[in-house]
Amino acid sequence: MAPSTDTSATERELRADRILDAAEELIVAWGHRKVTIEDVARRARVGKGTVYLHFSTKDALIVTVIMRAQLGAIEQMLDAMRRSPENIRPSELARNIYLRLLDSPILRSVFADGTASLGEISRSASAVVGDLTQERLKALRTAWTLLREHGVLRTDRPFDDQLYAFSATVLGHMVAPPLLKEVDFHVPDRTTRAGLIAQSVRRLMEEDVLPEGAHRVQPRIVEVFSHLEKRVRDEIERQKQATRTA
Repeated sequence: MAPSTDTSATERELRADRILDAAEELIVAWGHRKVTIEDVARRARVGKGTVYLHFSTKDALIVTVIMRAQLGAIEQMLDAMRRSPENIRPSELARNIYLRLLDSPILRSVFADGTASLGEISRSASAVVGDLTQERLKALRTAWTLLREHGVLRTDRPFDDQLYAFSATVLGHMVAPPLLKEVDFHVPDRTTRAGLIAQSVRRLMEEDVLPEGAHRVQPRIVEVFSHLEKRVRDEIERQKQATRTA
């Protein structure tokens, strides 16, 4: 019986991934508002009810699609952090996050929809995976605290202001280019934009020279974000199964 059970679990996993792939393709093509569960079922070649066997609501499906893309960005960010203590700097973190977001068709499409769409998805994410949303903020707070303690971050600005500036800088550069292009405003290439983000964050909150403490704190920063990576991965699996069996 064990081989049969394993096969059944593998089939469910593959089917859930096929549904996520179909949803991602449609969201990129049409935008998340226009996509229906019926559309996803047709693209994935499954019944509508089968989609609901894995994902309890359309919001859960969309949030899981986005989490899957974010997981890839976190994995690449961690690889960079493991390679060099230079990459634990918030400025390099911001640069790498921005470039990874641009590499993802689904995340590019979400940001291209504008702030209203981002607000909808953010509210959906809070409803679907509220605890995980808080864990992301907790990971940033923990990392920032460690970086302050080891001399990487300046301490002349309030802690929460630094977190705000970091997030707003990355978000602003994601949202602004499509809007500015519509009014014929100059928009630099992606590498230049990533460099501007890193430069802005570094000047605002970091010490000019990377201190020796950065080498000591590097493994702890990696540990913080590795835990976040696992939580995102586990949440994706939980949403894919939706505690039901087919």
